[in-house]
Amino acid sequence: MKGLDVLKKLLLLSSLPIILLAGELSDVLSADKSKLLEYKREQNSEQSHQLENSWINPIRIQYSKTYSSQYPRTIGLDQFVISVDQPIFKMGGIWSAMKYAVALGKANALEIEIQKQGMITQAYTLLYNLKKAQLQEQKLGFMIQNDELEIGIQKESYDAGLSNRTLYDQALLKRNQDITANLETQMSMVKLQNEFSLLSDENTEAFELPHFTLIQQADYEVGQLELQRDRFRIEEKRYNYRMIWTKYLPELSITGRYVDEDLNPMFVGGNLNRQYYTYGFRVSLPISITAKNDINSNKIIYLESKINFDEQKKKVINSYKLVKKKLEIIDKKIALSKEDATHYESMLITTQELEAIGDKTNYDTQIIANTLKVRELDQSIYAIDAQLELLELYSKVSGAI
Repeated sequence: MKGLDVLKKLLLLSSLPIILLAGELSDVLSADKSKLLEYKREQNSEQSHQLENSWINPIRIQYSKTYSSQYPRTIGLDQFVISVDQPIFKMGGIWSAMKYAVALGKANALEIEIQKQGMITQAYTLLYNLKKAQLQEQKLGFMIQNDELEIGIQKESYDAGLSNRTLYDQALLKRNQDITANLETQMSMVKLQNEFSLLSDENTEAFELPHFTLIQQADYEVGQLELQRDRFRIEEKRYNYRMIWTKYLPELSITGRYVDEDLNPMFVGGNLNRQYYTYGFRVSLPISITAKNDINSNKIIYLESKINFDEQKKKVINSYKLVKKKLEIIDKKIALSKEDATHYESMLITTQELEAIGDKTNYDTQIIANTLKVRELDQSIYAIDAQLELLELYSKVSGAI
């Protein structure tokens, strides 16, 4: 619990804008998806409370009426019984069972939260990819315009006898390839919209894409939902191991019965009570030849969960480093694209001046202008790639999505 408090403080200090946005991000899910998650939470809460109190045996209430023809006339005998058989001491087993139920409930609650953030991440991944496809479509549009201009230039050159047909054919092939890529992009956009409709009731245009920044590695590690869940899984297995161990130790139970019944006619003359109580206690000790195997098997499961947790921590650190490296590469791509755009801006000015004096054609000017727009769109596409990496990073952190 202390670790969760620390997590909340760290996230509140370092990622406040994202946390404030978290409620808005969850709105992307459809009403049905949200309701299913709510039902899972309620079911987990009920099962957790049921398991926590499962050591309390039910009070049995029984009523019976029997008829007998053993006597000169058939008689009916009523019996009403309330009975209790309740373990009160189990060498720590009862306490372990309660702790096990709490750990299991918290682990399952975090599992549901992981599922929720996974669905939100999936929805926004589709939205980011849809935006990326739209930019890609615009980019291909400018490239196709350049292809058409290049075809015109090569045709004029060929007609004038200044070049062979090969360059003209290559320009045609390039245009067809770009048109095909554009059609495939449009198909992918339809697919993305269909997939999004399975997660959300709203139109894709109804949501504004959030902007993520790189979270600190320490906050990322502390806020890991999967690690938080696995910590409770370790606790769950630890208490389950104790429960198995105490299952083979002495158990003390109290017993009691309240009886209200008709007296048997054969004992009418006796000093018997129609209503009476019986109570006592019972000490039991199970002896099983497989007890040792059962205990050791669950101990191994517990120890294995601790090793798996350590391995998962390593994966968390590596995943953060990998995303950070990817972001560095994307930044370099953006920088190169900006550098190209600067050159094309300079070339555009020069070409426009040359066109004015007749040394360049409008074809040349338009090709450079379109290429400049392509480089600017590349920067936006790379920026979305960075946001997709950060989204994946934030999807693992408690309260960030």
